[in-house]
Amino acid sequence: MKDLTISQGYFLCGANDKGSIGGLNTERRVCLVAAALLELRLASCAQLDRKTVTVTAPLPAEQAHLRPLYDYLVEAGGTCKTEKLLRDYTYAATDTRLNALQTAIGASLVSLDLAQPVKTGLLKGKQGFLPCREAVAQVVARMREELLGPGQAGEETAILVILLDLGKSLKPYFSAFEQTQMKQTLRAMEKSPTGKMVREMVEYLQNLMSTVTTFMMLLS
Repeated sequence: MKDLTISQGYFLCGANDKGSIGGLNTERRVCLVAAALLELRLASCAQLDRKTVTVTAPLPAEQAHLRPLYDYLVEAGGTCKTEKLLRDYTYAATDTRLNALQTAIGASLVSLDLAQPVKTGLLKGKQGFLPCREAVAQVVARMREELLGPGQAGEETAILVILLDLGKSLKPYFSAFEQTQMKQTLRAMEKSPTGKMVREMVEYLQNLMSTVTTFMMLLS
């Protein structure tokens, strides 16, 4: 199987049985957006800090499935406040922006024969993308090999596991004991001299979740 990006791997493992991310699960929705943002950062076409996201280079062809998010940032003038972005993608009156991102990622998986398009929603008027079981199994096997095996875990795999954990999507694939072992491996990575990027990404995700928690308190 072709190496997948963080957002593609997250969609495969985080999608529900209707081929969509989240529904009422805010954490999963936020983590999909976070996966896309981190992927833009790793592709060196966006800069992330606690308060803003800034476009720094054209979108690479390999990240064409992130076009809706990238264009949103460009239309915002190339720099967008993180708080506004999260509000537009997770707390807007409609799911238009989030659905566009999901559709682009899902379509990229269909083009790789890793998902099937399905109609979902109350009147079957929404587009979903149901991951192929074999594709999900291969992503899970890679996470298990790198985080539970004797080898060194790759940074992108580590970030994917962190996202799935924050989105409460690890439980279907790993036992409680395995999840504990994986978290221990991740903590060791964060503390290692070579784990600077993972440490920075964890801090960024914690900031995103803190911002979302504030939104939820204000809306409750």
